[in-house]
Amino acid sequence: MEKYRLFILTIIYSFVTIISINNYAHAGKILDKIRKTQKITLCAAPYGWPYSSNMDYPRGFDIDIVERIAMKEELIFNIYWAEQKMRGGLGKALRHSIKKGRCDLYMGIANTDSSADELKEKNLILTQPYLGVAYIPIANPEVKDFVHIEEIKGKSKPGVAMSTAMDGYLFYNGYDRDLFARKPTEIDAVAKQEIEMAFVMSTSLAKARKKYKDAPFRVISSYIPPLELRWNVAGTIEDDKEFLDLINKHLTEMMADGTIKELVEKYNVPYFKPFEEVASTYTTEPPEEGIGELITPE
Repeated sequence: MEKYRLFILTIIYSFVTIISINNYAHAGKILDKIRKTQKITLCAAPYGWPYSSNMDYPRGFDIDIVERIAMKEELIFNIYWAEQKMRGGLGKALRHSIKKGRCDLYMGIANTDSSADELKEKNLILTQPYLGVAYIPIANPEVKDFVHIEEIKGKSKPGVAMSTAMDGYLFYNGYDRDLFARKPTEIDAVAKQEIEMAFVMSTSLAKARKKYKDAPFRVISSYIPPLELRWNVAGTIEDDKEFLDLINKHLTEMMADGTIKELVEKYNVPYFKPFEEVASTYTTEPPEEGIGELITPE
């Protein structure tokens, strides 16, 4: 009986050991491959500027951030352009890029409910967040600064894109709003001084300033976005603790020394450090030009 018990324990121990070895090998395989090839590949949306673009220059702050990491690690930096179509959205983009092994890292994932579901389904994990994004007010010179959105209730009628989280927030909380479809946009209306103020996604400022370089509108920098209208952005990788630790180390250092802030603001995007609390109930609008849920809640 004792010999039988020892035999069973030996089998269990061997099985556990094999699982542990396999898990360890899986955990380090991505970083091992990167070290062996001396190359890191980023999956990026070709039409996701200011996050990433294969047409605009500079090419986007996500590309700039990972390129800096590659330089620090003395790695060759490559990009795989993971185009996101209207049909399939984030899930299809992930399935045909990082899940196919075509890249090591996919940046620009907003922590919406839908993206969390997609990542869980595909056994992908998030890096630590490196950027906060939010709906923020842009206004013409006659508008006074304000801190909280409640200050404008009953006093202003801001422009807002139809069927967005911002639109939903204003509607359900009883605010007057001026609705805009795709063209012209609420940004066009503010830039042409047809309306005094609009709420836009913070990353939209890159395109707005590119299109309207001399327009007098400004960001109301004193404004604090409410919980329901702010998100954090992170990268995603296959489950590899060593690689995750490496990326998180660099993101932490680059946030601490102001590098990420500098790279983001280069695109005229207001920098928010990752928020301690973020939205969980508001979702994104349908993707536009191949982006959308993948990158930002607008």
